[in-house]
Amino acid sequence: MKALLVGFVLVGLTATPALAQPTPGTYGYDHGRAVHVDCQSRKAPKGTVGHPLNTLAQVNALALRPGDRVLFKRGSTCTGALAPQGSGRSGAPIRIDAYGRGAKPRIQGGGVDDAVRLHNQQHWEIANLDVANTGATAGKRRGVRVSARDAGTLRHIVLRGLDVHDVNGDDSKDEYGSAGITMWVEGNTTPTLFDDVLITGNTVRSVDRSGIFLFSTWNLSGWGREPGNRHVPWTGVKVERNTVTDVGGDGIVLGSVTGALAEHNRVHGFQRRSQGYSVGLWTHNSDNVVIQFNEVSGGETTRDGMSFDVDENGFGTVFQYNRSHDNQGGFLLLCNAAGKIKDAVVRYNLSVNDHFRGVENCSGGIESAAIYNNTFVIGDGVTQTVINENNANRRNVLFANNIVVTRGSGKAVFNLRSGGYKLENNLLNGVAVPDGATGTVTGDPLLTGEHKLQQGSPALQKGREIAANGGRDHFGNPVTCTPDIGMHQLTTCN
Repeated sequence: MKALLVGFVLVGLTATPALAQPTPGTYGYDHGRAVHVDCQSRKAPKGTVGHPLNTLAQVNALALRPGDRVLFKRGSTCTGALAPQGSGRSGAPIRIDAYGRGAKPRIQGGGVDDAVRLHNQQHWEIANLDVANTGATAGKRRGVRVSARDAGTLRHIVLRGLDVHDVNGDDSKDEYGSAGITMWVEGNTTPTLFDDVLITGNTVRSVDRSGIFLFSTWNLSGWGREPGNRHVPWTGVKVERNTVTDVGGDGIVLGSVTGALAEHNRVHGFQRRSQGYSVGLWTHNSDNVVIQFNEVSGGETTRDGMSFDVDENGFGTVFQYNRSHDNQGGFLLLCNAAGKIKDAVVRYNLSVNDHFRGVENCSGGIESAAIYNNTFVIGDGVTQTVINENNANRRNVLFANNIVVTRGSGKAVFNLRSGGYKLENNLLNGVAVPDGATGTVTGDPLLTGEHKLQQGSPALQKGREIAANGGRDHFGNPVTCTPDIGMHQLTTCN
């Protein structure tokens, strides 16, 4: 028996490899040991390059410390759940990454709850893994889960370069819901939040229900909030340069965050299998979120099926410089429900061939929103209600400086019911001018193939000036003078 236990340390009843400690100064003050993993190796597991660990159970049993690195061999596959222990510290995160050459190392969940999981941990960076989690039947499961419960503030979570795919989750969202990548906060005794979160350069495909989903029970609304909880938004959140495709429900969702940024993401093919309501990229229970330079397309059904959404208790949300096209449900949802929407801004975006509705309003009122300098192109065979108020609840929305143009057999109408929309200085081509609209320009806007204005367009210098307009158009041209109508500023501002 002694011979069999050489090189191992007993922790409870589990034998784990005894790993060599780093020589002081070998990796610098903020770097610990490097643990290598190759689940196809049959050598004695020591965590070295020559003798790597060979099961996820061995990795999960390690007491990882600040600065440690767990490196999975490229081209290898590990089966089961990766649930490493420990936390890093400021300047010395624990890192999971790949080594060697070839395809990214795969974590094959095989139907577990979470193929990769962190819970109540901080100062972690996980990069360059291929993650799949397919069970025999659909069930509540995730590809990558980072969660917290009654833990206070947890800092520095980085998810980078992950390929998450083939997660046959069920049709549930919020905390415990199914997703490709999800972060959530639960609990009701200690206010808990994540600070300094970066989700970047990941691909998420063929997953149910959500692509990338952030949620907290410490929110303003009754939606998922536990009794007695107050609003405790996450800080320092950035979701960028991710590609999300073939998603059963929602694409990318930012919930319970403040000052978050979502940019340069690509979402295509969402709301493909869910029986619920889903949007491509949206935010709720959040303050001062900026969503920009994203492209969203391929939304299916009209539940909701549109690209973007300012949802319940969204304060100071800005959607700008985005592109939306070929969605069955439309371009934008303003959905207040029982909460509030205040100071929402939707500007310098492009919508092409979005069906059903341009701007949809669900239940609840809107304290203040401004939708300006967007371009709506309604192509051949497309029918769209540009603004659809499905009820007469109180609203205060400015709809100004927008181009709405139909092409071929495309049709567009307005359905205004509340009296709360102010339509000013829009260019409408092939669309009847709604009652009460002021400063309307008609005629062909003379758009190029890139939907830019040309000289001679009736849109030039016909917009109304709007304070704090972001200072630039969709293409980066300055807008510091009387604006042109639409997303493109052709007129030069001196």
